[in-house]
Amino acid sequence: MQREDATRCLLVWPHGTACIEKRGGMLGPVDFRLPHDRHLQPFYVAPWADDPALPGLLRTMRGEWPCVPFSRNTIPQDLAPGWRKRIPADPAYSLPHGPGANQPWQLLARDALGITLGIEYPHDSAIALLRREIRADPDAPALDISLTLYPRRDTVMPVALHPTFRMPTETGGLLLQPGTFEQALTFPTAFEPASRLAPNTSASSLAAIPGKDGQTVDLRHLPLASATEELLQLVNSEGRFDLCYRQEEARVSLSWDAAALPDVVLWISNGGRPDAPWLGRNFALGVEPVNGIFELGGVAQPPPEHPLFARGLALQAGQARTIRYRIAVSPHLPAGV
Repeated sequence: MQREDATRCLLVWPHGTACIEKRGGMLGPVDFRLPHDRHLQPFYVAPWADDPALPGLLRTMRGEWPCVPFSRNTIPQDLAPGWRKRIPADPAYSLPHGPGANQPWQLLARDALGITLGIEYPHDSAIALLRREIRADPDAPALDISLTLYPRRDTVMPVALHPTFRMPTETGGLLLQPGTFEQALTFPTAFEPASRLAPNTSASSLAAIPGKDGQTVDLRHLPLASATEELLQLVNSEGRFDLCYRQEEARVSLSWDAAALPDVVLWISNGGRPDAPWLGRNFALGVEPVNGIFELGGVAQPPPEHPLFARGLALQAGQARTIRYRIAVSPHLPAGV
């Protein structure tokens, strides 16, 4: 069943109800229905009201959306040695995370189990159009999603998906179980004043990320006990990431095409932003499949020896590129959780 108004679409199927905001094409909240009359709504919804004074990305920020290009539009200070600043000419970089994350999408098609949205990019951008299909699995509490990029000229662009999940209120109530990855890289400068991680370092496990104080930080269990704001990138992921909600006894599984998006960025917003509209009350976990350089692909370039130096999705004029991914919920937790 489909419902629609001027700002959002509603998708209802036997295993859930999904809301899709037209601004940003943002998916969420989603009420997944589990056996024995259980429910799980795993997506983050910003704790502030829609305010036209806010940037488009922040107005109704929630859940999951695509980022084309995946980049901030300001250059951080004090980049690590060897990093250089860059200023892209493509107008798609003028908005943080691209026009698709900030502006309304148009409903292109719908049926009983899915919707398709589209958004046109500026006429002088390398990207002509994005299409996004969200389709419910008729037999499971799961959504199959695709993002199709239509380039009008050759380009290499940082691209990401931005699934963002809610954190439980109890410390450590969310267990992170990434698929295999080669290494975790921290941001090349202090991410934000509240950040506890040492910049420009690496680790082999989320259990022991180097901290600024010389100690390690365990990021497997969230939220953390003290306020912080972090961004790190897991390199060469297998394309799977599970989240276990202990109190609800449910697991969320995100899987994606790792050939297109080989890494995953983790954004850990743990009450560490005191300014408006965050006001120290924002708790969210972004699990963001990416082919890019943190969220810096439009403003900074690492040195040639850096593991992320060659990142970016290669697109060819006139050749559409589709990225597929799935978000599924299970009522079962791994043993020992």
